[in-house]
Amino acid sequence: MSHMKYKVLAADDEYWSRENIRTLIPWEEYSIDFLEPACDGEEVLERISEEMPQIILTDINMPFLSGLELLNRIQTEYPDIITIAISGYDDFEKVKGVFISGGLDYLLKPVGKEELVQVLTKALGILEERENKRKHNENNRLQEDKISSFLEDSEYSALLSDKLYGHAKTQPHVSSTRTFSEVATVLVKFYDINEIAARFQHNNLQMSWNIKSRLKELTENKNNSIIFNNSNKMSEFLIIETADAKILQTLAENILKEFPLEEYGPVSVVLHEQASSLDDIGTIYRELISTLVTRPFSHTHCILSCPESESPAASLSVGKSAPPRMEEELYHLLITGKKPETVKLIFETCNFRHCDDNSWSFLDVKQYVGRVTSILYRYVQEQCPGLTAQAEEAMDDIDYYMKCLNAPSMLASLNILLDSLWEKNEESSTDSVVRQVEQIHHYIEKSYYEDITLTALAEEYHIDASYLSRIFSQKYGETIIAFLTRIRMEQAVKLMKDTDKKLETISFLVGYDDYNYFSRVFRKKIGISPSEYRSTLAQE
Repeated sequence: MSHMKYKVLAADDEYWSRENIRTLIPWEEYSIDFLEPACDGEEVLERISEEMPQIILTDINMPFLSGLELLNRIQTEYPDIITIAISGYDDFEKVKGVFISGGLDYLLKPVGKEELVQVLTKALGILEERENKRKHNENNRLQEDKISSFLEDSEYSALLSDKLYGHAKTQPHVSSTRTFSEVATVLVKFYDINEIAARFQHNNLQMSWNIKSRLKELTENKNNSIIFNNSNKMSEFLIIETADAKILQTLAENILKEFPLEEYGPVSVVLHEQASSLDDIGTIYRELISTLVTRPFSHTHCILSCPESESPAASLSVGKSAPPRMEEELYHLLITGKKPETVKLIFETCNFRHCDDNSWSFLDVKQYVGRVTSILYRYVQEQCPGLTAQAEEAMDDIDYYMKCLNAPSMLASLNILLDSLWEKNEESSTDSVVRQVEQIHHYIEKSYYEDITLTALAEEYHIDASYLSRIFSQKYGETIIAFLTRIRMEQAVKLMKDTDKKLETISFLVGYDDYNYFSRVFRKKIGISPSEYRSTLAQE
């Protein structure tokens, strides 16, 4: 099978002339696939549609269909093919006819190697220029399509909270002619979105476009469906189309096959099968999210359906309840320094150590962890305020891993938080550890947009997480997460000077797939919201 870039088809009614062209130069060295030569012009026309040559070398004097007639036919029917004429006569009229018929050049027999190389070089140059122009135009069109799609995402996403640029229930100003009276809605949620983004060099436009294109291929009603990426939560994609329950179930199953667990991490697909209007998408979205948190807290794919008869929020219940007086008992154990009993109470109660065994829902874990960490944080603030920053860092890790459905890392981070409450700050740092801390500091400065957590860094550098946190704080006067957050906010402020960049895009570029969370962090660190800050820049 040929892997040549371009194909050349030669035509001559004389055998030795055909063989001379075949052996005159090493065609492969010029990235050319030299096709089996044709005996006359009619054979050339028969073979063009099947073999698709880019260059044709033809003798002028051939029976049945002359070279000039062949050139005329090619110019009319296949204008992109480059033609080169060969003749044993230096006839001005024939030379003139070649160029009138669109021929690139005219060679006299016997054709020499140098002449052939020169004319082929000219032909290849034209082909390369065409290819570069085609790729350039295609890339421009693709980029325009991506930007248009991203803007459409923003407008549809605004409807999820029943507002569009501050106006309630306004229809999106998208350039779509699609209209629906009744639709079904599908929510696709990725939990390892930052790792997926790394495959696209954190280019959110490219990542979003790729996922939406693949979802589009999976929808049966390709021309009458809306697929958009939630601008506020880049990990969420919504599909809106007219489809019955059976089709939606098949679509959900195909989505999970398209994004396998080992490559994309866990994915949830939530189906809202009840017919509704596009105007109600804000309400539908809240019902989808309410159902989403009922998924099992495990590193697996999952398909859920919104309840038909009642609001999902009304039907939610905590599957794993903590003991009624757990908060009081936990605080007492912390005060009295009973570490084994504290660990047992937290991890053995309701078998929390195995919260990823499919018996816990995401909501169960979120509420249970919230109760435990609130008591631990209260203890830190009241009894050992010097550990507040370290506790906040560990809690950020716990929250991150919980959102990623990563139970082992979440439990490890909770253990780190507990260990820090009993450890003494008497360790002295060795030169090797200090060098590693400096490497980590430099890494965060350069790679702030990546997934960076205390436990991940501790694993990477083979240092105990609690110890790493303390040494970093001692050297730089702030915790790892505090430093990471500061760098991200500084970069966000720089990016906001580019008024063409949307705030949701900036959020993703500095490492946050959830714009609402980014906004809260920004307000906490800068003192005002991202939109307020951008307004101040516009007034300067």
